[in-house]
Amino acid sequence: MSDASISNPYAAPASQLQETAAAGQALSIEQALSRGYDFSIGELLSEAWQRTKGTKGIIIGGFIVFYAVLLIASFVLGGILGLLGLMSDNIALGLIGQMVTGVFAAALAYPFMAGINMVGIRRAADQPVTFNEIFSHFGRTVPLLVTAIVMMLLVYLGMILLIIPGLYLSIAYMLAIPLVVERGLPTWQALEASRKAITQHWFKVFGLFLLLGLITMLSAIPLGIGLVWTIPLFVISMGILYRTIFGVLPAAQ
Repeated sequence: MSDASISNPYAAPASQLQETAAAGQALSIEQALSRGYDFSIGELLSEAWQRTKGTKGIIIGGFIVFYAVLLIASFVLGGILGLLGLMSDNIALGLIGQMVTGVFAAALAYPFMAGINMVGIRRAADQPVTFNEIFSHFGRTVPLLVTAIVMMLLVYLGMILLIIPGLYLSIAYMLAIPLVVERGLPTWQALEASRKAITQHWFKVFGLFLLLGLITMLSAIPLGIGLVWTIPLFVISMGILYRTIFGVLPAAQ
């Protein structure tokens, strides 16, 4: 009998945990990090492509609505603050207006991206996917913003330190935002859970996202028409990776 079995006789076997996550059932963060996982880039992309059917309209529609709202709101807010700066002939006020507009845009962007991530995760777990999911996570704006800021600071610091640490963290933190939403983890726990999980197969995850990035860029060449297929492919691929590692909690009724 192994030491692990002696220390925790009620722990599920690793093979059982792998099957559970593969079926989309949720694992605890501790189980997910300790059991080990693996995936094939080709098989993951193939599954993601099959699962884009029925979700392209939701994902692309969500992006269109989001960018329309962001453009209008940023234009109006930026215009008002800029006008106030000109009227008062105060350069500092104009700079503050730009900062406020940037914070406002981020406050809209990260909950939206979290919603997009959740669409991919729910599709990967065969859970119901609705358009409302994309805009259902604005109640977590503060923890999402805090996580994004800490993540960016650490990545930028890593880039300063000979680039390689920053590249490592930029990939290792890819699942932090979904963990804040899907599991409700606080910032540091979400960052560390994502980092520890992805580090197990960092180069394979890097290869997956590099390939997805190339596919997405190439699809944008013919007037961006191909993005209708490749953006959902990217979103659902990320959802399948998340499901493979952590499993997915049942959708709230």
